[in-house]
Amino acid sequence: MIRKNGFLMHAGLVAVSAAVALAVWTRDKQPKALVASDVTIWQAKPKDVESITFDGKKKRVSLSAKKDDLGRYFTGTVEKEKALPKPPPPDAGPPDQPAAAEKTVVGLVSVGPIEKLLDLLAPLKAVRAVGQVPADREAEFGLNDPEGTLLVKLRESEKRLLIGGTTPGGGDRYVRDPANGEVYVIKGEVFSKVDTADSALMERDLHEWKDLEVASAKLVAGGKTRTIVRGGLESKRFWADEATRESADETLGNFMSKIDRLRPTDFPVEPIEAREVIVRVEYSGAGGPLGYLELVRGPAGDSGKPSYFVLSERTRVHGKVTGTVAEQVEQDVGSLVK
Repeated sequence: MIRKNGFLMHAGLVAVSAAVALAVWTRDKQPKALVASDVTIWQAKPKDVESITFDGKKKRVSLSAKKDDLGRYFTGTVEKEKALPKPPPPDAGPPDQPAAAEKTVVGLVSVGPIEKLLDLLAPLKAVRAVGQVPADREAEFGLNDPEGTLLVKLRESEKRLLIGGTTPGGGDRYVRDPANGEVYVIKGEVFSKVDTADSALMERDLHEWKDLEVASAKLVAGGKTRTIVRGGLESKRFWADEATRESADETLGNFMSKIDRLRPTDFPVEPIEAREVIVRVEYSGAGGPLGYLELVRGPAGDSGKPSYFVLSERTRVHGKVTGTVAEQVEQDVGSLVK
């Protein structure tokens, strides 16, 4: 009996020691605060979101909802500071007075990419609720030097969040609701999407429909038109002239593949002046018209070369495209539409 009691006492001491060690090891790993899970910060539906604004340390993102016959989409701008040049080496003499930071403004249109962000924001769910955080502990949550402020304008109200640091060992974010001082943990994807809006939210797709839905296309250029059709099996589809629809036309196929590679890199903040339509492609499916694409040449840029833009039923406004592919399309269209 004595040996058994001694064993139990020893086991108990080991368990207590392990618990103390674990508490010490995790003491600085997580902020000490009251935590609750499954919390809704605000109730809303994606269709209620009218605008989204993020004011960060070196950038400002502004997005506003618009609606037409095809549905809702968002347009806006990303304004951010240009990267500063590297400082001179130590032996290069005293540095010049730092100049005021230059800013760049990029326009954007978002149709598909914005949907995921809207789902995250309306309703906005917390991974967990932390509670009130006193001023002397704000540094633990990154709230003493926040990443920025997120403002979401809903149909009947405005919601604001102060975005703090990341959670220990994870990518979620601490945020504070300035209306009541409550601190929450939200998915890090909310911050990453607004912080990198010029890439994460930029619309790259020119159409909502899929390539397999296309049965024919009409090419319009220089006042002339040409109708081309899709042929072949589903796994080996090709483009052909309407008069010889059973024979693949490699030249047409190469041309249409270049058309497919025209993707917006950004959307001009101001309307394009002095533009000329190079080619318009009108797509049709078995049930009728699907959409269109226009490639236009704009005024010359700083390099002296013309700039190129695309317009489609999905983008609603002109988006800038890389000149290399656009130039190839312009060179080819004259020999295909005549």
